[in-house]
Amino acid sequence: SSKVSTLPPQPSFQSLDFTRVLNPYTTLPPSSSAVTTTRHLYGYTGRTLFRWILTTSTGVVTGCVAIAVVSGIDKLTEARELAIRRGEESTSASAKDYARLYLMYTAWNMLLALSAAALTLYQPRAKGSGIPEVKAYLNGCNVRGLFSLRTFLCKALGAVMSVGSGLAVGPEGPLVHLGGAVGSGLTRTGRLAAFIRSQRLLRPRLASLLGMGKRGPVTRIVHYMSGLRNDGERRDFISIGCACGFAAAFGAPIGGVLFSFEEVGSHFPQRMLWRTLVGTSLATFILAMYYGDLTKYGVLTLDSIDTPDDDPFRNRFYEIPLYAMFGVLGGLLGAAFNGLWRAKQRWKSSAITTDPLRVLEVGVLSVVTSALTFGLPMACSFACRPDGVGDGYDDDQLGPTAGTGGSTFGAQFNCPANHTNELASIFFGSREKAIKAILADPSAFDPSTLLITGAVFLVLLLVTFGAGVPSGIFMPSILVGSSLGGWMGIVIRDNVMPSSSPSTFALVGVTALLVGVQRSTVSLCIILMEGTGETKFLIPIVVTTVAAKWVGDHFNEGVYEIGMELNGYPYLEHHVRRKYDRHSVGSVMTPSPVCLAEVEPASRVERVLNECGHNGFPVVKAGSGAFLGVVRRDQLVAMLNSRVFVDGTGDEREVAGEGSSGAAAGAHPMKGKRTLSDDTGVAMPSEGGRVKPRSNSIDGFANLRHNLSFVGDPSLVAAARGNDCKFGPPPRSEDSDVVRSGPPGSPDRGLERQNAHRHSEIYDSVYRLKDDKYLEYEPMVTVFAGDRSRSVQVSAVMNVSPHVVLDSTPLSVAYGLFTTVGLRHLVVLGPRGEEEDGTGKVVGIVTRKDLLEEVLEERLEKE
Repeated sequence: SSKVSTLPPQPSFQSLDFTRVLNPYTTLPPSSSAVTTTRHLYGYTGRTLFRWILTTSTGVVTGCVAIAVVSGIDKLTEARELAIRRGEESTSASAKDYARLYLMYTAWNMLLALSAAALTLYQPRAKGSGIPEVKAYLNGCNVRGLFSLRTFLCKALGAVMSVGSGLAVGPEGPLVHLGGAVGSGLTRTGRLAAFIRSQRLLRPRLASLLGMGKRGPVTRIVHYMSGLRNDGERRDFISIGCACGFAAAFGAPIGGVLFSFEEVGSHFPQRMLWRTLVGTSLATFILAMYYGDLTKYGVLTLDSIDTPDDDPFRNRFYEIPLYAMFGVLGGLLGAAFNGLWRAKQRWKSSAITTDPLRVLEVGVLSVVTSALTFGLPMACSFACRPDGVGDGYDDDQLGPTAGTGGSTFGAQFNCPANHTNELASIFFGSREKAIKAILADPSAFDPSTLLITGAVFLVLLLVTFGAGVPSGIFMPSILVGSSLGGWMGIVIRDNVMPSSSPSTFALVGVTALLVGVQRSTVSLCIILMEGTGETKFLIPIVVTTVAAKWVGDHFNEGVYEIGMELNGYPYLEHHVRRKYDRHSVGSVMTPSPVCLAEVEPASRVERVLNECGHNGFPVVKAGSGAFLGVVRRDQLVAMLNSRVFVDGTGDEREVAGEGSSGAAAGAHPMKGKRTLSDDTGVAMPSEGGRVKPRSNSIDGFANLRHNLSFVGDPSLVAAARGNDCKFGPPPRSEDSDVVRSGPPGSPDRGLERQNAHRHSEIYDSVYRLKDDKYLEYEPMVTVFAGDRSRSVQVSAVMNVSPHVVLDSTPLSVAYGLFTTVGLRHLVVLGPRGEEEDGTGKVVGIVTRKDLLEEVLEERLEKE
């Protein structure tokens, strides 16, 4: 055996393959007959039907996840509020008693916060809101582990604990991440397919009873769903899941669609709009069923807002400049927030570098938050107001029996009887109820209460967002915006415009701050109108949005774009700069890429995979160098791992076997004398040194899409035995590279069990690329010593329809093509050769890293 090469260092992030791989195998009809021309109830092939099934499942499951998260948060909040009320009732109102109550309050909050931090240590991908990571993934950056089951569970539990701990965070961002995880998880059926295969081999009778037989219903369902196991389809379902999570968070089905289209997804085709709307509607309907109220269908719903008259903007047209002023102030405040947050995160990246320090940070934040939210209601005597006192006061908004679910919003904390502590009501209780009460009538609160609430939560949000806990920014931003906007509305009403409504300015304040921080536009307008149910607020919302967006963009980017920048995600904007018109692709491409011929020795394929970290290789014609297509790294790994070889150089030959014909062999894309049968991809027992094919017809190979996916043929076990399924290099034996655990010549039962069903995976994993395992790892490849002299027909599985450009193509055109289509590799051809087919030669290749702004600036400066 030869020495195994060391895989070179891989980049931090790999790209995703959103484009379809087209070759003779992926375009085969689903059965041995011709392409179906009759449309049934389930369509032509059933794939569209299963897209709709997964879409509805995504909406329903995301709605159920939102119910679990919000119910958990409500239970923790109510338990804390009840403990404070009972503790206060049992004390004598002395300083010592309140100190004891404060310690209990702080310990409760810290326990929940540290528990959430512990979950993020176990799974780092669970921290933060997850929206920057989702945006990077949908842009084409493979953020590994982002949608794993472990991340999903840690995110859900961590969001419940972090929000329930009283930290200045919300559940909306995590719900978007969780919805994307649901959409991704429903497309990952590779392990389920492997489980069905193994059960059919190990327990055939039980598998048949459970519907996992050769033509059982479970087998058929997983078979059809296997067509959705690719990056392109998974991208669509993640986008749908994110929209469902956002819609469930705000009770805004249309707003969720627009949020996914505008803010999260980089590639959102028109055909996705209808499916996404169905998913978001189902998610919100599930929440409405949980609440038992069709008017409440979100985690955070904004009630209707009353104004002094029914047509306020026709009668008070002169308020429009005030809306623009609010937008300017919101843009300035949002830009300042984003700039300070970026500086804080950069400082943390160098100062807080160990797990104990990250946990300590969360603990300190919890203590500070508890001290402020407990101490301010005690110190501010103006916060105590008699029940029912206040302009426009409504007991249903701020009274001892307000709220839903039997909980109360008003808290008497450190106030006389029949008085309500406004700060304690906001800090201790549900943030959703506090936001509703403020938006409904800010004048029901003391102006100082609103000012302190907005200022305190703005500072707490700045220092808490980005800490090592699952955290969203929407709910605290809405609380800050409504408080500061309501305070300014009261000031304007009392000093400038007596006929104005503070509620209107509270909503305008929410709009200004959200746009200033996040830079969302259309989706935010729809969300606020859906939440309030009032179209009369369209003018102030739009005016504020435009002003805040314009001012904020003048200083920096949105908070999610800054998050991607700080994490180093290679995000490509869709905006093409005009200066790129003056440069050609040849000035930024990676020259002289590693190319492969149509047929390559297995030893060279092994060497190429182990010595370079590229994930795409142009395929050229031997001798002339004419470009033919592109083969991906995972395809080559799957071919070597499955031992798919041809003997000889790939010349046209008959398959050596009884009844085989040259015509049948010639129809097969794998030309030459094969060690694999045409229809199984696995070596058959030989007779007289000749390979015995299982089928003489290409129709038999075409039918593998159904028959081979889960079939278990005992005659193939012996041939499959000895193949190494592991990605790492196996230990050496004296005569081969294969792991053997018993005496020489004895069967390896463990390896036989491991490889017994590999023959049923070869077609999917090699030709159709439905097996996720080749996409989740960067494998070290080790070819058996006896196979290194064999040949791999690369042209059989290459993508015959890749996107290409000439080296003289303007950079702006190539950049737009790369970002619009969602490419991973863009092959660059030089001047056309003199070959008969006139195909140009490969002179370079463009990948995501070549189009990053800092890389482009560096290379273009050298011209």
